[in-house]
Amino acid sequence: MTTYAVSAVALSVMIAAPMAAFAAEGWPGLPPDCWAEPRMAHSVQDLGDVWKRNTRISTRQAGKPTLGHASPNKGYLFAVDGSRVTIYAEKDHVVDIAFAELYSLSEVRWVNEKLIFMRAWWGRIAATDLVFDVEREKFVYAESVTDGTLARQQYLESCPLRGCTCIKKN
Repeated sequence: MTTYAVSAVALSVMIAAPMAAFAAEGWPGLPPDCWAEPRMAHSVQDLGDVWKRNTRISTRQAGKPTLGHASPNKGYLFAVDGSRVTIYAEKDHVVDIAFAELYSLSEVRWVNEKLIFMRAWWGRIAATDLVFDVEREKFVYAESVTDGTLARQQYLESCPLRGCTCIKKN
């Protein structure tokens, strides 16, 4: 093998190795080219305090609403109205959680007798998973979520050209 050929091979390895390593960085578990289907990935991107800036918790005097989703113990209730969640927890007031700059609110549901899960979407790809404790009237969990659909599509299109963890270069 000539010196030129060895140099070319070495150069291509030096370029390809960091690109493959970079492709896998930031994804928990395997990168999107290894996924059987798109998935939600947690903590891929740090959304900072976007959910805190865009979420307001307030209380107001009100009784138990007539409509809503009852907790497993049938004592508490929540109702969703667009970007607002109203919660009744057997108190002389209800709690309103209002979201600003919200793309959509999905998967609002009871986790157990006192915790409510909700996924606040800030766009089509970025969201925050939130868990609200209705007895303590505060969020007890928040984590960034990334919809991996677009990332998986981009990996599937580009990996045959540059090589990735599970899809090797053609």
